[in-house]
Amino acid sequence: MAVNIPDSAGERRRFVALQAAKAGVGAALGLGFFGMIGRPDLPEGLAMAGLMAPALLALLGLARIRLGLLEQAGLAGFALLIGYLAVLTGGMMSPLIVWFALVPAEAALSGGRKAVVRAGLFAALVLLGVAATQALGLLPPSRLTLPVWEITFVSMLAALVQAVLIAAAAQDRQRAADAAAAEGAAMYRFLADNAMDLITRHSSDGRIRFASPATIALLGRLPDEITGLALGSIVHPDDMGAVQAALMESSYFGRSGSAEVRLRHKDGHDVWAEIRCRPARMTIGEPAEIVAVTRDISERKVHERALEDARDAALDASRAKSRFLANMSHELRTPLNAIIGFSEMMSREMFGSLGPRYQEYSRLVHESGSHLLDLINSVLDMSKIEAGKFELSEELFDLEETAQSAVRFLRMPAERAHVALALNIAPGARLVFADKRAVKQILVNLLSNGVKFTPPGGEVRVAAHIANGGRGIEITVTDTGTGISQADLERLGRPFEQVENAEVRAKEGTGLGLALVKSLSALHGGEAELSSALGEGTTVTVRLPYAAVDAKGDRIAGATILPFRAAS
Repeated sequence: MAVNIPDSAGERRRFVALQAAKAGVGAALGLGFFGMIGRPDLPEGLAMAGLMAPALLALLGLARIRLGLLEQAGLAGFALLIGYLAVLTGGMMSPLIVWFALVPAEAALSGGRKAVVRAGLFAALVLLGVAATQALGLLPPSRLTLPVWEITFVSMLAALVQAVLIAAAAQDRQRAADAAAAEGAAMYRFLADNAMDLITRHSSDGRIRFASPATIALLGRLPDEITGLALGSIVHPDDMGAVQAALMESSYFGRSGSAEVRLRHKDGHDVWAEIRCRPARMTIGEPAEIVAVTRDISERKVHERALEDARDAALDASRAKSRFLANMSHELRTPLNAIIGFSEMMSREMFGSLGPRYQEYSRLVHESGSHLLDLINSVLDMSKIEAGKFELSEELFDLEETAQSAVRFLRMPAERAHVALALNIAPGARLVFADKRAVKQILVNLLSNGVKFTPPGGEVRVAAHIANGGRGIEITVTDTGTGISQADLERLGRPFEQVENAEVRAKEGTGLGLALVKSLSALHGGEAELSSALGEGTTVTVRLPYAAVDAKGDRIAGATILPFRAAS
């Protein structure tokens, strides 16, 4: 696709000046002819109008018409005018024939070699037309009365003036081009000399042909010390592949390439650098030279390494914490079980009467120990999941029976809070294939949250039905409680996260309930979705996409549950 480059103001001014000068020469020739011959006839009048045609081109040059188009029109008109004047003044014997040599000379001002060749061919065709006209005897009688040498002198003088104008314009153009090139070279040199990044030019095989003075700051070397070397000679051996790939990308495929490598400093240490290279100039079928910009990224690498070390340390600390809590299961549960068991024996007065006050104390000890054991179990289960040590034990069981067990477990807290519990398990969702203990824990956690945050007179409902095209089970727990704001919804479900308000702070809990529900759901290949609005209650939907069974009790889904890793 051709690209239109705007004409510069200087080029347009030179074109207008040259055409105006040509019009002046034409006017002088016209006046001279009028003085020698007198009033011109129609063909001679047309010739004199043609001599003034450059004035029209000069006016058009002041407009926004493309300069290249005007130059081509001017050259064609100039050649035709010379041919026409030659026909009127003796054909091939005309003293104006020498003007044909000015056509390609003027074309050199407007373009390159192709423009000169086109102008020369057109002038040759017009000259051939003059010769053909004379050969056919179609030349009109010449009205020139001066001796031939005088006419030739005037013609040569006009041609000389024209040649001087063309040469002067050519010199102006060349000086402007040289000045622009010198200014551009000086600017590029200034940028290269003062840039903090190293700028290099490479041959297609990667050898350094030019290096900017930034080599001193980057590598401790003068530019001449690395000129002529292959880039691989100053790169760490382990990074050679990356450098060669980047250079090949630019040289052979014409695309930008980049690599992060270690360069050898003159004093022996390595400098981390980023090399970005691109082809300098593509030639079809041949590898290109390469321009590369190299930047010192040592400080960035230090920061990256520090971040990696900090991340690794945090991960190690998290794993150590998870391993510690997972391994503390026996040590924490054993004394709590003893406390709970003995306090239960005391509250039942199995070995004699204690009296009402001691019986109340033993009941409080039993309840506190049970509550503490529940909290510890939640923390331990979450730690096992994070440590990747929680394994599912899937089996076929009755979901309705498990849900009723969870409801019975929360019956007393619900009655104390005056909250109703309801259960609605669809017939097709009664038998499921999943980890029974995990499903019960999901239900207990959701029912516990529902009861805890539902005001007196409210209701918490558990429902289940077939989903996922008949292959999965969907369990929903809905309450008519206080609800959760949209901002808090985004945080809930992460370990130890709770809603920050006075009502929640008045309730006991670790903030692990929803996190456990989400993690246990994910272990089954499913998910837990929380939806709520302030004052409108909360609904938690647990999807177990591979838990449904057929009439024979066989799992319907043929998919394999992928291993789950809890988000850290």
